[in-house]
Amino acid sequence: MPSMLKYFYRLIINLFLIILAIITVILLIVAIGLIAPLKSYNGLIFSSLYFVKEIGIAITGLIIILFGYKAFKIYQTEKSFGNELLKMSPSIIILLTLIAYAAMFLEKSFDNTNCQEYNYNKTLNGGIKEFEGKKYTVNICGSGVDNSHFFGDGMDKAKLTILNDQGEILAKRYYKIFWDGVPGHAPLTVGKDSITYQDDDKQQDHSITMPPTRIEWIRARIALFN
Repeated sequence: MPSMLKYFYRLIINLFLIILAIITVILLIVAIGLIAPLKSYNGLIFSSLYFVKEIGIAITGLIIILFGYKAFKIYQTEKSFGNELLKMSPSIIILLTLIAYAAMFLEKSFDNTNCQEYNYNKTLNGGIKEFEGKKYTVNICGSGVDNSHFFGDGMDKAKLTILNDQGEILAKRYYKIFWDGVPGHAPLTVGKDSITYQDDDKQQDHSITMPPTRIEWIRARIALFN
């Protein structure tokens, strides 16, 4: 019957294997860059960046499946699963904390929005909104049109945040704006109990329930789901 320390050692080993796999992928991409034509290499990097959210969700899903499978095997072999789960709890808490910090780091790394230089509240109907007698601040910040030679898509990455009167973020979404479209990018639509924004990258409209739900509060703190 493994001890709490044994589970911690297993966690360290599994994390090492995950980090090793990530490093291997990075080295593989670098190696491809050394031998592949520049155009093909840039296309590979662009595709990786374009689908970074989906890749992140897939990696997180694989990690959950891996640890879920290990937990199921323990459930099958151990007579007192409750006691084993209790011994695994510190390792589980450490793992979840590391995932949360990694998600925040990735979000900050890819979040190049600038609320001072690219504030779209006036243009896209942001600002103070009132729902059910309470006031909320809707901020829309952009990053500027991306016309980079290799990675540019001609669109502006925007971040929409909804804050309460204490300044706490209740909801957060990222989406793309194509300013040169016809008839042009639509401003926010404010309904009786929702706010709707337009994502020009996916060609879809998305709504946020107002006031934001607890799920929105959690989603705003998980980078992969914004």
